[in-house]
Amino acid sequence: MPRGLLSTLIVAIAVLAFGGCGGDAPEPPAGQQRPQVVAAFYPLEEAARAIGGAQAEIIGLTPPGQGPHDLELGAPELRAIEDADLSFFLGSGFQPQVERAGRASDGQAVDLLDAATLRRVDAPVRGVRGEVDGEVVAGDRDPHVWVDPALFLRLVDAVEAAYVSSDPAGRDLYERNARRYREGIEALDRAFARGLGACDSRTLVTSHAAFGYLADRYGLEQAPIAGISPDDEPDPRSLAATARRAKADGVRTVFFESLVPPDLAETVASEIGADTSFLDPVEGLTREDLEAGSTYTSVMRENLERLREGLGCTG
Repeated sequence: MPRGLLSTLIVAIAVLAFGGCGGDAPEPPAGQQRPQVVAAFYPLEEAARAIGGAQAEIIGLTPPGQGPHDLELGAPELRAIEDADLSFFLGSGFQPQVERAGRASDGQAVDLLDAATLRRVDAPVRGVRGEVDGEVVAGDRDPHVWVDPALFLRLVDAVEAAYVSSDPAGRDLYERNARRYREGIEALDRAFARGLGACDSRTLVTSHAAFGYLADRYGLEQAPIAGISPDDEPDPRSLAATARRAKADGVRTVFFESLVPPDLAETVASEIGADTSFLDPVEGLTREDLEAGSTYTSVMRENLERLREGLGCTG
C-alpha cells in the first residue's frame, strides 16, 4: 500500500534539489500562487523538481523505494492529482490509476510517452520458457524510455513545455532550470556513447527487459531471459538456452535487476559459466539513496561502469 502523502512530502523537503535541480532558484513573488504539480514516479519526479525549482509545489506519488507498478492510489494521492495544475505520468496503461485520475482532473495532464516513439519489447533468448520479466504497455510496447539518456531529454523538454504553458509568468526560471538540468544528461549521453563504443561483446543479457532503448541507442542488443524474476526459478532448459546464447556471443556477464535475490543470480551464473552484475532501471530510488545524494545521472553512470566491465569495453 502507498505511504501517506505526508511522508512523501517529508521526503521531498528532506531531499534537496534532485540532480542539481534548481535548489537555489528564487522564491516566486509574494502573493503569486505556485503551480501544484504531481509526478507519477521517479525519475519523472526528479525532472519535475529540477525544472520547477522553488517556483512549483511538487508531490511524488510513488514513495521512495517502491516501483511504479506497486503503487496503489489512496484518497490523499487522488486528491493531490485532482487539485494539481500539472500531472506528469506515463500513459498507455503503465500506471492506469494515475493516468485515469490525471485525465479526469481539471489540471493539465501530461503523458510523457507522447514525447517518444515506443519500441516493441524484445523477444526472449531463443529456447527459454516463460514470459520475459518486464512491463509491457498497449500494443506490446516497451515503456522504459527514461533509461536512454537521449530519450529522457525529450521527456525533459516536454516537462519544460508543460510548465511554461501552465505558468507563462515563470518561463524564464523554467527555461533556466531546464538548461542546467539538461547539461548533466547531455554529458551522460556522451559518456555512454564513448564508454560503450568498443566492447568485446555487444549482447546485453538481462533478467529484466528494461534496457532495450539504452541498447538501441548505443549499439547493443538486449537479450532478455524469460522466467527470471524474484518469484520464478529458471528451469534447466532455459538455463541451457541462456548458456548457448552467452557462449555464442562471447557474453561473460549476465545482468540482473538490483532487487533480484542473490541466490538466483548465483544459480544462473554457475550454470552458464558467467559472472553476474546488476543494472538499476532507476524506477524508484530508496530513501537512503536519496539522502545519500543519488540522482538519475549518478545511478546511470554507475550502470555505465558495470556495463563497461561486464561487456569488456575499452576506451
